[in-house]
Amino acid sequence: MSNRILVTQLSQDVSLPTWLDVKDLESLVKQDIPEFRKIESFRCKWEVQLAQPALCVQLQVLVADNKKRLVSYLVKSPESLSVGLKVPIKGDFSVESHIYEIVLPAVEDLYKNEGKILHFSPPIIKAKQKSNHLYLEYILNKGYSVANSLKGLSVTAMEGVLSKLAAYHAGTATYIALNSGKIRELPKLGGYPKSAEEVAELKSLYQLRFHESLRSNNAGEYEDKVKSFQKYVNANTNTLDLKTSFNVILNGACWPNNVLIQVDAFGNVKDSLFSDFHAAKYGPAVYDLFSLLLTAPAEKSRRFDYFVKYYHDQLVENLNLLKFKGKKPSLTDLQLDLLKYGHWAFEFATEILPIMLSDFSSIEDTDELFKNPVFGEQIRELLPWLENRGYFEKD
Repeated sequence: MSNRILVTQLSQDVSLPTWLDVKDLESLVKQDIPEFRKIESFRCKWEVQLAQPALCVQLQVLVADNKKRLVSYLVKSPESLSVGLKVPIKGDFSVESHIYEIVLPAVEDLYKNEGKILHFSPPIIKAKQKSNHLYLEYILNKGYSVANSLKGLSVTAMEGVLSKLAAYHAGTATYIALNSGKIRELPKLGGYPKSAEEVAELKSLYQLRFHESLRSNNAGEYEDKVKSFQKYVNANTNTLDLKTSFNVILNGACWPNNVLIQVDAFGNVKDSLFSDFHAAKYGPAVYDLFSLLLTAPAEKSRRFDYFVKYYHDQLVENLNLLKFKGKKPSLTDLQLDLLKYGHWAFEFATEILPIMLSDFSSIEDTDELFKNPVFGEQIRELLPWLENRGYFEKD
């Protein structure tokens, strides 16, 4: 397989795509602005700094009394999946539509019924006519920003994001407990079907490049161990036994460029939202937890246990609030799941972390991902940590 050129993280202006109907946009604006007269001009750009590229459409519209206003929407579409594959994760637009249109409103209602107002994503704008796209409020111009940072998120910022992740997991676990048949509407975590051959191929390429980078990152002593573990993961982890785990509807792409945060003047997170659910699946909650903790915080290994405990406290608090009838996981249960699925920690650290730490304005291909000195510094810290915690062990 040739090296896949990575999409730049710099937003670029583009023409209005042929798959986007101007009449749909006019209908949306009419819903927002009753005095709408017509669209005078528009500007489009791909927001590829998000976990899954989405189209930002900014419209200048004419309203009553010949006044002009600017309105913006974030448009998700099956067409946007072709913009560029940045991470080795299988996505499905129909699943994302289901999460946005069915699951999230139901989960938010569960909290509302208990007197707590929570939102987990940018607001979706319902089109009056049936649409093949998702239209979201463009929340990036309302005080939210993408959480990705080369320095990583601070402890207080991580607490804010973990609180929202725990609330989401508790809400989806309660939603499934109340509607057990809903599991059939979601894909289950595990394995790579034929439809995901491209993703499996990209994973293989990333693992090859990671192994080749060990010496240049001064971690050559791990070459044999990494190669052996890569073979083990590839051969033995495609099927999962979910029966003993605490299962939720996973976000499935829980890394910093899928998190939108709103901070106060002191740097504390006032709110956090997930922008993307294209990889949502049903599976063990620790998949999202590993994904977040191995990519987002500034202190990944030293604060790991603290963050797990913080997440667990928030999870149980929300499960109690929602009167969850199932078995609530103890902290020990959570730790056992982390150990059982330790290979996920290795995969996130070697396939997703290098992307999150990269300067996408200068990277030309996948070879460059693993030559980043920031990644080299972090992987030298993480490899012995993974080994000491047993996340590097074969069954």
